[in-house]
Amino acid sequence: MSKLQNKQKIIEVKYEELEQYDSWDDEVMDKKEERYAFCIGSFLIRFSNLEHSLDIELANLINDRSHDDGYIIIKDLELFEKIELYYNLAFVRVNLAEKRKALKLKQLGTIRKQLEELARLRNKIAHAKWNTLDKDDFVRVDTKTNKENGLIKFRKFKITPTIMKQSMLDIANLDEKLSAFTDNIWQ
Repeated sequence: MSKLQNKQKIIEVKYEELEQYDSWDDEVMDKKEERYAFCIGSFLIRFSNLEHSLDIELANLINDRSHDDGYIIIKDLELFEKIELYYNLAFVRVNLAEKRKALKLKQLGTIRKQLEELARLRNKIAHAKWNTLDKDDFVRVDTKTNKENGLIKFRKFKITPTIMKQSMLDIANLDEKLSAFTDNIWQ
């Protein structure tokens, strides 16, 4: 078992090898479904709001008179491409700013890192095989091939309601930071 470290939370990881046939225990999810379903749904809704805020801030950076040009540019971009575009557009503007350039660059780097971390967590939550949730709150996120013996193994993350609730607070804080940063980029 290993751990992925994030600033506020640690998500544990473990691997399970496939034993000839895939199976799972429905009883575990039956007991935990209501609590998990609420947190999963709430997390995804709040993350969607954050992504919409990112779209708006991108549109503002592209053209501060109208969002049309911005949406034409970003409409087909994946989330990580939007994060990269936001970073690049803001980076140029920060470097042109007269005041507090070093502080703003640090803030911009932090915003980028937080957006990427939350996006990775969103992907895990959205694509997890929730019916494989076990009694220790590990859920299957993807399938790998064991490089030593060629057998299938499943990567599982410990994603608890507590982690999702904390991440929802992180989303709210980042949403505010993102908007304030874009508004104050020239000051």
